[in-house]
Amino acid sequence: MKNEILLKRNYLLYDKNIKSKNFAHFAVKLLDSYAVEVDKPEFLTEEHIKLISEFYEDNIPESFYQNPQDLNNFTCDELYIEQLVSYFTIDINGTFTTDKEVYKRKEIFSKVFPSYFEGDELKIRLYTMINEDEATKILNDVMISFCKYTRPWSDAEFYDFMWLFMNGYYKGEPVLCKDNLITILFNFKAMEFAKYLDKKDIVKMSRQRYGDKSYFTIDKGDAIIFKIAIESCKDCPLSKKQAKYFNIIAKKCGAKVEKQTNEKSPYKYAKKLIKDGKVYEAALVFAENGSLLERNIVWLLSRASIEELPKILDLIKFSNPIVLMQLLQKIIEDNGTTCRTFVFSFNSRVKVHYETEEEHKVRKSILSIGVKTALINTLKDKIESYYKSMPNLGKIYISDEFKKVAVPFNTSAMGRGLDVLPTGSRLPISGEYIRAFCYWNNAFDIDASIAFIDKDNNNHNLNWTNYTRKMFDNDALHSGDVRGKDGSEFIDLNIEGLKNRGIKYAIFILNGYGDNLNTGKIYCGYQNKNNIETKAWSPKNIELKIHVEGDSRFYAGFAIDFEKNEIIILNQISASDNRVISRGDYEAYMIYLKPSLLEFVNLYNILSIRGELVNTPEEADYVFDNRFVSSSDNENQQIIKATQIEKLVSLLK
Repeated sequence: MKNEILLKRNYLLYDKNIKSKNFAHFAVKLLDSYAVEVDKPEFLTEEHIKLISEFYEDNIPESFYQNPQDLNNFTCDELYIEQLVSYFTIDINGTFTTDKEVYKRKEIFSKVFPSYFEGDELKIRLYTMINEDEATKILNDVMISFCKYTRPWSDAEFYDFMWLFMNGYYKGEPVLCKDNLITILFNFKAMEFAKYLDKKDIVKMSRQRYGDKSYFTIDKGDAIIFKIAIESCKDCPLSKKQAKYFNIIAKKCGAKVEKQTNEKSPYKYAKKLIKDGKVYEAALVFAENGSLLERNIVWLLSRASIEELPKILDLIKFSNPIVLMQLLQKIIEDNGTTCRTFVFSFNSRVKVHYETEEEHKVRKSILSIGVKTALINTLKDKIESYYKSMPNLGKIYISDEFKKVAVPFNTSAMGRGLDVLPTGSRLPISGEYIRAFCYWNNAFDIDASIAFIDKDNNNHNLNWTNYTRKMFDNDALHSGDVRGKDGSEFIDLNIEGLKNRGIKYAIFILNGYGDNLNTGKIYCGYQNKNNIETKAWSPKNIELKIHVEGDSRFYAGFAIDFEKNEIIILNQISASDNRVISRGDYEAYMIYLKPSLLEFVNLYNILSIRGELVNTPEEADYVFDNRFVSSSDNENQQIIKATQIEKLVSLLK
């Protein structure tokens, strides 16, 4: 696990006392097979080759080598017959089996296919060789960064934290996110963290474990945790509903505390003040209770008088810039004239609520253009003021690619893998084609599909139900429906061809047909292609690969902006049981498809506030660059890549 944590951050651990005579061979092997370069090749051993091989996953299902471009050699009728025969022979009894042979695609029509060559599309990845002392420092920094999160960890981040915690890297740093504190309590039984919780957190714990129902039997182990947490947590105002659930769980676990009421609830008091026309006074009540002011700012501003507006805006705190950025995103997205899409994360899954027309008609919290502009400017000023007040980082070098990297404030549903950037980040498309892929081992029947969105906002889905129709001719070809416990599906896209057809965006989706996406190993990603008639799989031309895992059937991997010629990272598990993509599924991700979002929340803008920008990385104290390898004697120089999300989070809060 230690090696995996380091590998994900582009480090290779070496023993300075071990040098192999064959290190030159190993260096060539890494470059030839995986396009991996290292800064100290003289310390490479055969063990490093094995580590990279396992991390890059050479165990690719056989179907990955059946090139999807073969589809242009078949007519639609031939594909349809082949699909029907395959379905009938595979599932003739209506039952599923894990026998690989049973689920092999049946070849009905034979064609002469071209011989695919290797291709010259390489993705060079640089790895830094580090010794044990350097690894210890890096792992300590990773742990400190995890503790500074103000949002929930993703599953991958939790597993990293768990290993670091169990192996002594935790040194008593405060854990800032309450959701992460709750995770620690139930997974490590580390009750010393309970003192950082308040009574609202106890309610959240109860609802996460037992839902909204008041009738449940509490687990004995849970009862001990709840009892200690309730008796040591901090006091705070509760709403009527929160007080009800707090009292229920306190009684069930035998905690000795007073019965709670909503007499001190800020919502109760604020509602009364707003009803009496005292909106500024209501804002003062919210401002004294955590981030309630920021969460209710639109409600307040939509009801405030002209005299109250500037005073309420002045109350907005800048103690948590991530909250302000999230608020900024919502304000920019809401135009007040159409039904809103509410997107939030819960239990590492994206949940969506669509405002109905009836809800929209009675909505009162709509800001005028003037108030909205004032709020956006205020939020920008507050965010900038926060970072100017933070300790100066000294001289900073930031590469241009960081202008396309989003601030990582919405990554709680993310998977990790090779070069996974924060949700909303953009990558240039370097080839004429995109090959979007997925493959799996010991899962069952994962389906890859793409939702195409045209300039009129109409969607056209390409998936296992309709790929035989070749609706986009040879500009978008699906490899076909592959089933069984090991398999792969992938889709070739002609960028210019689809753009000429009026396609504006495309979203690459995975659906678990046989089960949720939390069994076996499931991966997805994409390759840039200059010539489509190239080898279907090679780890050295993978631009992005994500390990997908979540208790859901639906996952959005990435999108394509055909006008900007860019990939947009989504990387989100969605709380959906859909086996094919629906309009509601992709609408949840439309905010990330708008280039204007990055104008406000990209890393370049935020990091540049924290120090003096310099022109070359050699002279900088902090280098934000994905390819720079230090050759200077500056031991204190820090080099941070865009994929080192936990480090970036620690610098943003």
